[in-house]
Amino acid sequence: MDFCYYYDMTNIQTFMTQEFIQKNVLPSNFTYGKAIYERNGIEIIEQRPDFVEAWAGGLDGTVKEGAGGRRRVAFTIQNEMLHWNCTGNPRNHQIFCKHCVAVALFLIAQYS
Repeated sequence: MDFCYYYDMTNIQTFMTQEFIQKNVLPSNFTYGKAIYERNGIEIIEQRPDFVEAWAGGLDGTVKEGAGGRRRVAFTIQNEMLHWNCTGNPRNHQIFCKHCVAVALFLIAQYS
């Protein structure tokens, strides 16, 4: 008997895994984003299966402790692919930054 696994490519939850984060992030951004997440520096603005918008950051302390400006992060699905945008990134250069990591870790915990 064959088994078929269906992945809902219209749901952000499908994409939010530790493996996805590790594949798309620089090690330093993972460290800083994890610190933001662990210090509860995430505030969800809007959340639907195919769209998440949140504030991330805005904490005091050192950069290693997750300190820095508060940024707006959005995850969207277009053509069955996850796209992200952070207001802290330069225009047309959307890296998976510390703010994206923090929101992603928040979502992984929420979906677990």
